[in-house]
Amino acid sequence: MKILLLLVLFFIFSDSIFSQTSEITGRVIDKSNQLPVGDVAVAVIKNGQILYGTETYENGFFTITDVEVGLYSLRINQIGYKTVIYDNVVVNTGAPANVLIELELISTEEIVVEEDRFVMPGDLVNSFKKLQYEEIRRTPGGFEDIGRVVQTLPGVSFVNDGRNDLIVRGGSPTENLFLVDNSQIPNINHFGSQGATGGPVSIINLEVIREVDFLTGGFSARYGDKLSSVLEVKLREGSRDRFLTDINLSATGFGAVIEGPIGSEKKGSWFLSARKSYLDFIFKASGFGFIPEYSAAQFKVVYDFDEKNSLTVNGVGNLDKVTFNNDEEENRQDNENILKNNQSGYFNSYEWRTILSKRSFALFNLGRNFTKFDYSGRDALFNEIFTNKSNEGETALKAEYFLTPGPNTQIQTGGSFKFVKFTNDIYQQQDTSFIIDPETGMGYILPEINIDENTTTNKAYLFAQISQNIYKGIKLNLGLRYDYFEYLNDKNYIAPRASVLFPVNKKFNFSLAYGIFYQSPAYVWLTANPQNRNLKDIRADHYVAGLEYFVSDDVRMTFEAYYKDYSDYPVSTTRPYLILGNNGGNFEKTDEFGLEPLVSSGTGYAKGIEFFLQKALTDNFYGLINFSLFDVKYKALDGIERQSTFNNQYLFTISGGYKFAKVYEAAAKFRLAGGRPFTPINPADGSQLVSEYNSDRLPDYNRLDIRLDRKFNFDKWTLVAYFDIQNVLNQKNVTNYEWNIYTRSIEANESIGVLPTIGINAIF
Repeated sequence: MKILLLLVLFFIFSDSIFSQTSEITGRVIDKSNQLPVGDVAVAVIKNGQILYGTETYENGFFTITDVEVGLYSLRINQIGYKTVIYDNVVVNTGAPANVLIELELISTEEIVVEEDRFVMPGDLVNSFKKLQYEEIRRTPGGFEDIGRVVQTLPGVSFVNDGRNDLIVRGGSPTENLFLVDNSQIPNINHFGSQGATGGPVSIINLEVIREVDFLTGGFSARYGDKLSSVLEVKLREGSRDRFLTDINLSATGFGAVIEGPIGSEKKGSWFLSARKSYLDFIFKASGFGFIPEYSAAQFKVVYDFDEKNSLTVNGVGNLDKVTFNNDEEENRQDNENILKNNQSGYFNSYEWRTILSKRSFALFNLGRNFTKFDYSGRDALFNEIFTNKSNEGETALKAEYFLTPGPNTQIQTGGSFKFVKFTNDIYQQQDTSFIIDPETGMGYILPEINIDENTTTNKAYLFAQISQNIYKGIKLNLGLRYDYFEYLNDKNYIAPRASVLFPVNKKFNFSLAYGIFYQSPAYVWLTANPQNRNLKDIRADHYVAGLEYFVSDDVRMTFEAYYKDYSDYPVSTTRPYLILGNNGGNFEKTDEFGLEPLVSSGTGYAKGIEFFLQKALTDNFYGLINFSLFDVKYKALDGIERQSTFNNQYLFTISGGYKFAKVYEAAAKFRLAGGRPFTPINPADGSQLVSEYNSDRLPDYNRLDIRLDRKFNFDKWTLVAYFDIQNVLNQKNVTNYEWNIYTRSIEANESIGVLPTIGINAIF
């Protein structure tokens, strides 16, 4: 106790800052051709005042020395380009702050904004948010995890506190696209859900992330095979100047990053990251019946062969394992409802970038991802009633071409061919559902399944996108996408996309977007029954209208309304009330995999409005407020309209922080959400009626998280420490209700209470 008290006193009262200084390094490139831009004015600003400055060299690099430790913004200015404000530049003594800035040409037709800190990609007009590394790191209750932080953005719901599934504008967790350095990864999470995109915690180490782009609707033809969102993770490079080390201890695990240059002329760099959880120690000490363990390793190598040609190599691998503690009868009963979920996988990519002219460049990407699933379920007598040993692998070759013929026009085109192989060895014992078949008065019978399949097939797509400023800043985006999936009987799909931005003045924009989006069925759905080859790609038509208003140069407000029209969603013929749009958020149940005969007869809609207010960190204070109202309903094979399992109806989040005394930062986040629908349980026998499917609601959800950060800057290294307390109000949020066959009673699954955690990061 005395030691803990001394640590707290040291955290609060020690002061290791006595005008220590460090560096800001970086590179500025032209976004239209990826060429370095020389003679760019780079100014370090704080509270609107310029404190330091320099210009870029001919190769686009710059270094600003003797910068006092602290947090700053950069103003990047060059004639002919939009002036960019880059926030959240953290200067520590342990390592130089490094940034990569892409400058866009000024259009002759657009209304010129003097400074642009809320930059949006040229092929988008709305439904876009950007998160920088520092914003993810400092979010209270975020576990320094991408998915959990993205859950605080407008229109994004969640399953429970133990998972980071993204339910975007009412869509299923299966509907999200993940890109890491321009390469697709099916799932970026440990213990990922097969066929879906969520899990408990991200595989990607936060310490190697530069920024994250998040698109929630109406996105361009470059992105496809998903219906609801795009999460694009952009990894930073390793240091091109010197060898560096970062050791970190977070709420969930221990990790390290080492990095350094390749060559002596800033030709390239590398980093290697490794991370291992210690949740197994915590779960064992707490007496949990199931114990998860996971680890991951990651690397990136970048090398510039000359000014026009460069190669980027990425690799990520993970190993996940669950063990069970069945020493006590209560644990054995609880574990009967939990599937063993062991996984391993990897992703690697090789991307060649070549600059073709002063206004064009091309990307060639060869990528490979592979996941091995090993699920197992046993009854109380340890008889195996479910096994799923599946492998899913994809090898993709992608080529993209980017042309900016003039400041008013941007053209993107490209395509990909993907070789796919999935093997499935699945057994499911015949079971009886708790949901009553109204025709028989008995529970629906889930038939025995015995699958041993080895499938090879291929996918491909082509796209073209043009962005044109046409009159007084009006921007028009037009795109067309073609998708092909060889395995399906209906193989070909064409999807047009369009959006337009109307700038009223320098502070106010109005936008509209429309697009058709297709997503192929999950591989595990296809293998369940021969008739499932008759499934079609799922379709969603997006209609989005948005308003954007800049209250000041650091405060932005948006209002968006959307409607998503779903069709051709797979539905069960065994359980005619079930549409697979309700699955994907909980693969601890054997009936969540979609292992039954399916047909593409499901329809539905998601509609809503979103308000978002964002205050950038410019004068020691930052924050955001978002409020979403929405409604999601589906029709399965029986044609009855029912609520989606993920239809919370409203979401509200307010978060913010304040930096004080140079080395402290305090932050808080409050989240409120409507209860998700569920099917009532008969307290007499645990049965559920189809007529009541998703007719009731869980209690509303609320949670308050707080966090305190403290930095210690020493001569040659920096120590960052934080206290993070989740669920400060000790709210017992109900995640679902279950029938206990042993006690013959209804039990509520509640979230964990107050959860204090600490984190330490040493940079040198």
